[in-house]
Amino acid sequence: MNGINSQPLWVLFAVASIPAMAAIIAAFVAGGYAKAAKANEIEAQRLRDLESRISDRKYETYKPMVALLGDMLNKDKSTDLLASGEIPSKLHDFTTWASIYSSDEAVRAFRNLMQSTYVDAPKEIVLRLYCDFVLEARRDIGRPDTSTSSEELLAMRLTDIYASDGLKWIVSEPFDEVCKRAGWSPPWIDAGRARRTRQ
Repeated sequence: MNGINSQPLWVLFAVASIPAMAAIIAAFVAGGYAKAAKANEIEAQRLRDLESRISDRKYETYKPMVALLGDMLNKDKSTDLLASGEIPSKLHDFTTWASIYSSDEAVRAFRNLMQSTYVDAPKEIVLRLYCDFVLEARRDIGRPDTSTSSEELLAMRLTDIYASDGLKWIVSEPFDEVCKRAGWSPPWIDAGRARRTRQ
């Protein structure tokens, strides 16, 4: 006898169960993907929350220092600030937390700024390094793709930056050229040269 009736019963069940098995396997696979997607979503949210907390901490760390430096550049406020004795405490607080939360670039920019003040660098150097630090702080707090320049930061502070004998060169020229023009040598570069010479 030929046809369906001649097939063993188990073959018929096997053939009939193929779509059902495919649907069950598809359901398991889809469930696995859904579970993985949910886990990825939870992990992404956890990372966003962590980044937000770190960003808040960075803001809290940078805000007093950027304000302090801005006040120190203000002739009217700098005298009162020096007399208040607040500067060492604020510097200590910032260096403590910046070493934890700040980016490598911001740490280096602040180091350079502080080193310039320790050796009484010319005002042009201090202004340049101030702008470099504020720009790195801006990038670190949440604007890594900023197109703001040091020139724009300095122009907010100085009225004569664009005068014919202005100070635009402080931020428009490469740092080593600014140092040459100001007749100053950065101690962190000199220390590196001395180490290489001894080796």
